[in-house]
Amino acid sequence: MKKQYNTFIKIGLFITALILFANKFLKNKPTLINKSLIVGDSHAVGIGSQIKNAKTDPLIAKGGWRVSNLITALSNYPKKMDITKVIISIGTNGQFYQNDNVSGLVALLKQKFPNAKLYIYGGSYGWSGTRDRATTENLFNVYYKRFKDLGVTMLNNRLGYFTTDAAAHSVTSNSAKALINEINNLVK
Repeated sequence: MKKQYNTFIKIGLFITALILFANKFLKNKPTLINKSLIVGDSHAVGIGSQIKNAKTDPLIAKGGWRVSNLITALSNYPKKMDITKVIISIGTNGQFYQNDNVSGLVALLKQKFPNAKLYIYGGSYGWSGTRDRATTENLFNVYYKRFKDLGVTMLNNRLGYFTTDAAAHSVTSNSAKALINEINNLVK
């Protein structure tokens, strides 16, 4: 009986030591589950409403927003350690403005979501009628390359050219469906 009791004590001490060791050396390495966030403009809101495993927080996603609006909102947003993916939708309202503070936005996103991988998708254009299609497509490509150059992953699908605002914001267009499918697969 005493031998069984000693064995029980030894096993208990071993388990306690193992737990203490694990807590000391593994506590700074939290296991993150896939928590995804969609940020930006009206496309973030619309496309985000179709994504099963991602949240679109109205504090950092609103219609009409430009990069400057998103930077202002993020400046007041708390740091979130549990977010693993951030999908960005921005650029449309500023018509892919070359002086947008893209590097400031990316730096702030990395600061607010330090454990997240950043993704972006191309917005819509053409429906405002302010520029010809070829000029806007060139601005579009140059604009999103700036994000890619800063380490943001560009999604394969994009919204692209539309002749009307309603079509650009429809979640049933072929380009929106392809984008929604890609994001849903990304955030599974």
